[in-house]
Amino acid sequence: MQNSVIAYYQQTYHSNSILTNMKQQTWWQTGSRAGETLNNGISRLNQYIKSANLNIITTYNDNYAYTDSYKAKIQQQIKFAQEQHRHALKKAAKVKNMKAAFTLAAADEVFFAGDSLMQGVAPHVQKWLNDAYGIKTINLSKQSTGLTYPSFFNWPQTIGNTLATNPQIKILVMFLGPNDPWDIPDPHNGSRFISFASPQWENIYRSRIKTIMDSARQHQVTVLWLTPPSMRKQKLNEQMIYLRQITADEVNKNQGYVMDTRTMLGGNGDEFYDTVTQTDGKKIKTRSSDGIHFTVTGQKIIAQNIFNRFNLPTQTMDNDSTNVQ
Repeated sequence: MQNSVIAYYQQTYHSNSILTNMKQQTWWQTGSRAGETLNNGISRLNQYIKSANLNIITTYNDNYAYTDSYKAKIQQQIKFAQEQHRHALKKAAKVKNMKAAFTLAAADEVFFAGDSLMQGVAPHVQKWLNDAYGIKTINLSKQSTGLTYPSFFNWPQTIGNTLATNPQIKILVMFLGPNDPWDIPDPHNGSRFISFASPQWENIYRSRIKTIMDSARQHQVTVLWLTPPSMRKQKLNEQMIYLRQITADEVNKNQGYVMDTRTMLGGNGDEFYDTVTQTDGKKIKTRSSDGIHFTVTGQKIIAQNIFNRFNLPTQTMDNDSTNVQ
């Protein structure tokens, strides 16, 4: 302590303090050693108190505050946060991949395949793509076709051949279903028929979907598969419920994209609706009188949903033909 006083005096007054001469005195040196011992003792005491406090806190947290149930809760919260983070990353990656999958350059083409449902929808999308963006399309949709009778029209084979001979195709859009709920000939015994919706029937139907998906994957083509909407006739509607389920499952398993047409046409679940209600409360008819096909408005609504899925290049000309009337 004495040395501190002497140092302060020298720094302040730029001369030696009178206390400097006392440093040689025995009693002064004894006091200095006593002060140093006291300061060291205080320092050690403070360190001990700090260590003791830390031990008390750690013991309390381990044995009282952080009980097993509390620790489990903390771990659960950490795990949940990690899962949320992984989910967010996965969702962001999915959005990014989808955008890339549906990105069309001017030289790319879109291939439409399906039954009479597609025959009514595809021409609208084709016109919008061509008029506004100059993008070419191929439309092979054919009425009364499906996946159950390849002897009448073989979609897996037709699609495979079309993709092989048209390498500019970037996206395949599929839309079919109402012609498929029939018993089908056994591929190994033509005189025997396999019942609709039986396990064997489902395996065959799924295999034909997978063949289409495999062809698309082989040619690096994105598949957008539209599932059929609800139908007016109860039996056909129940059959479409079944077909929607297995089609969506098989397409999703094979990295395709599924578009459900029910809600866009005013449907609610599996119940049939033939009108869609606009924001002003006005109802617009979307289904034709047969309870299967669509009015022109219904066609355009589905076409607009397909068109909106595409990530398109800069528009080549001013065109508002995609507005649904």
